[in-house]
Amino acid sequence: MSLAKARKGLKTAKKGGILTNQQKSVNEFLRVPKSNKTSSRFSPFNRDQIREAYNYCAKFMKIAIENPDNPIEKVLEYAKEATETTDPELIRYALMSFITHHPSARNRNLRIPPLIKRSPESCVPQKKITIAPGPVVSDEKVGESVGDIELYMNWYREDPNLNEHHEHWHIVYSGQGIPNFKDPESGEPVNKDRHDELFVYMHRQMLARYDIELLGINLPLIKPLDNYRAPIEEGYKPNTNLRDRTKNAGKIDTFGSREPNSVLKFGKINELEKKRKVLEKAIEMGKLPDDIEITIDLLGAFVEPSIIPGKEEMVDEQGGLHGTGHGAIGRITDDRGVMLDPRTAVRDSVFWRWHRHIDNLINTWEEKQEPNDFSNSPPVGLQDIILVFKDKLPINHGETQDDEAAAFGEKTFGGENFDTDVSDNKYVTHELQTKMKSRIFVYTEDSKSHEKIDYLFPREFYYYFRVENTSSCQFETTFRVFIVPEELVESRCHWIELDKFKECLPPNSKTVVCRDCDMSSIVRQPPQKTDDELDDTALPIDTTPVDNNNDRFCDCGWPFHLLLPRGRKGGMKFKLLVFISDWSEDEVPRISRCGSISFCASEASEKYPDKKPMGYPFDRPFKNNSYEETFAGLNNVVIRDVCINWVDEFPEVVEDC
Repeated sequence: MSLAKARKGLKTAKKGGILTNQQKSVNEFLRVPKSNKTSSRFSPFNRDQIREAYNYCAKFMKIAIENPDNPIEKVLEYAKEATETTDPELIRYALMSFITHHPSARNRNLRIPPLIKRSPESCVPQKKITIAPGPVVSDEKVGESVGDIELYMNWYREDPNLNEHHEHWHIVYSGQGIPNFKDPESGEPVNKDRHDELFVYMHRQMLARYDIELLGINLPLIKPLDNYRAPIEEGYKPNTNLRDRTKNAGKIDTFGSREPNSVLKFGKINELEKKRKVLEKAIEMGKLPDDIEITIDLLGAFVEPSIIPGKEEMVDEQGGLHGTGHGAIGRITDDRGVMLDPRTAVRDSVFWRWHRHIDNLINTWEEKQEPNDFSNSPPVGLQDIILVFKDKLPINHGETQDDEAAAFGEKTFGGENFDTDVSDNKYVTHELQTKMKSRIFVYTEDSKSHEKIDYLFPREFYYYFRVENTSSCQFETTFRVFIVPEELVESRCHWIELDKFKECLPPNSKTVVCRDCDMSSIVRQPPQKTDDELDDTALPIDTTPVDNNNDRFCDCGWPFHLLLPRGRKGGMKFKLLVFISDWSEDEVPRISRCGSISFCASEASEKYPDKKPMGYPFDRPFKNNSYEETFAGLNNVVIRDVCINWVDEFPEVVEDC
């Protein structure tokens, strides 16, 4: 299904999406009440609390099974009763897990309303720094305190859709697993396939993207928070510049502040150091406690923490460095800090420092592995990567645009033109473009208090890959597309994934493969582009319940508007790589696509849709620490130069669908 067709069936309420009574009830229940201080003590990073949320989710599933005629009404009825005796935020989290995973909710097309609607107070941005041209931070400014220079990244860290992505990922991939919806009282949680390898990979990709944004404005890369006894230089004060404009309401402040140079509590320092020592020893020996041979998935489970079957007590006692750190930093004062909640944690610059530390530890184990062996390359010859801005193509933008774009590519770059140099073709671009946009966010409905949200947006484009199948048989391939700044080209952890997809090549053929950027494997589908889509949920225009409807899209995945790094004014040099592998070696049978196939992967019962390690071919050390030597001479790889230019304006494509 093309995304244009998919988007035609999903609209926001303003554009014709149907807000059913059940969806209205869900929206109302999940709305976090406005208050000057949060009273919740719930944190998904707390093992005891996430287990309690799991038990409530299991109860919701049991109620749905017992009430097949009105499962949603009965679940909501019980959930409301539960909030009288249990932290309402814990119950809301459990309900979101239920909505995400249970067929009675999914088949009724129920959605979790966007974060900006559920908890607008937690989305209010910090005071902004005026952005100047160029690398916006001079060498002198780099010498300023970390807390000061990090203000230049507020626009990124406090993007509501980025925060929602992180929150939703942790709902889809709960550290406690999810109940078996067929038998929720069995007590045996379902841990999704390669859950913790994905925990490592998704957060690493977030870190790489943040580092690239820092590099783009001449700021130093993320400094790992690896000295637990040192003062944390950065402070964090949420929403200090914003006030509720109702009379005498005071300022909105839903989380506690952390002053600069705060220090972790002594007991937590000891706990963190003990857990790190166990982890470092395990990495050195290649085995977790209880003589468990390390894999990337098991290592991620031990660090997150998640589920290692039969080893729950061991993981609780000796593992969980990641979650323990979130808790220690989030409770550095008596007031609840943003690090305790996945919906707000990425707002704080210390989140990125903590995760850089965690990723560095995991990378220590990865660097002990042998480089990938690419000697058995597939029978393909990749010629080049051609980029064309979508708005420049002579096509109609709507349901047929992908077919028209493919036909244009074959005519212009294929056939007798296949071996022709097209670098000077009037449609071809050698740079990608981004710009900063803004929209107005009303965060207090009754008083209409509002703030401007600045956000990044890419100029949409098509890839055209010219590739030859040198075999006499049809050949199914996996295209893997990555990009990295020239300055970080030797750091495999900084190559960010842009796309991954299957393509069938006819025998003895020269083919022009066309790919729309908004089909990206990392992006939430269908992609959110307009102001309305960014701030509201896409609802079906046909709400008829459908059993086992696997041709659906969900709300998990990276925000489309952050697909590309911002780059620099005047251009920032990148390397763009495409690597083709053999689909027959990669294929995992599956029946659905749920959102981003790279970051969210699959339904609970399905396998991750790629047999290769996540991040392949960047999952192992480079040969002799050289990316050029690693990929040299491979016929299934093309690396090209491309510039990402942060511009003031460009034409946008409006799809007529």
